[in-house]
Amino acid sequence: MNGDGVDSAFALKVSLGTSLAIIFPTAIFSSYNHYRNSKFDIKLGMILGCFGLIGGLFGGLTAVNTDSEILRSILGTVFIIIALNMFFKSGKTSNEKIINENLNLNLKELIYLSILGLGVGFLSGLFSLGGGIFIVPILTIIFGFSMIEAIRTSTIFISITAIGGLIPYLLSNLGMNNVPFLIGYVNILYLLIIITFSIPLTYFGAKLAYKINENLLKRILSLFLIFLALKLIGII
Repeated sequence: MNGDGVDSAFALKVSLGTSLAIIFPTAIFSSYNHYRNSKFDIKLGMILGCFGLIGGLFGGLTAVNTDSEILRSILGTVFIIIALNMFFKSGKTSNEKIINENLNLNLKELIYLSILGLGVGFLSGLFSLGGGIFIVPILTIIFGFSMIEAIRTSTIFISITAIGGLIPYLLSNLGMNNVPFLIGYVNILYLLIIITFSIPLTYFGAKLAYKINENLLKRILSLFLIFLALKLIGII
């Protein structure tokens, strides 16, 4: 139990479900602001997102039936691995892309996209993070995307994938608790309060992304991941 008398495992699942609900509208407005700034081709993000939605659905189903402490430990470890990789490779970008932001889809690219979308979608549903925290490092480190290409593609991907991860959190635990403002594992009050601020801030975030040095962006994301990992593991 935590200090409010609420079981800590239940509280964690509510925080995970609510975070996915917050990510969905925030990502939609973020992708719109990125598109308005650069008019990028959204096809890659849409295809990845369709696969990600399926993966997110299975990830969310796994999460609501998995011990919360196990999720914390796994997520913290994954974050540290991604962060260290991104930090020390921040100045290196592959010259040859396996897939491109403006792709003409063929069978080989479809296979890559299905594996990437399903895998990252599953992780995003499992850990309730929308997928950007996973797909941005993968697109930059493995697929040779620039940081800004990866970020704007991820916003489309997140918008769609979050739906798949959110559904199990909304449908699980229905009618099984008396906590106010709760639908499944989603706190509607917290959702409305947070998106009131998060949605307008996507405009400034999209603007800022095009002005900050790419290597600096990678290092900021790396340090943020390490901070999250240490919080999850309980070191800080």
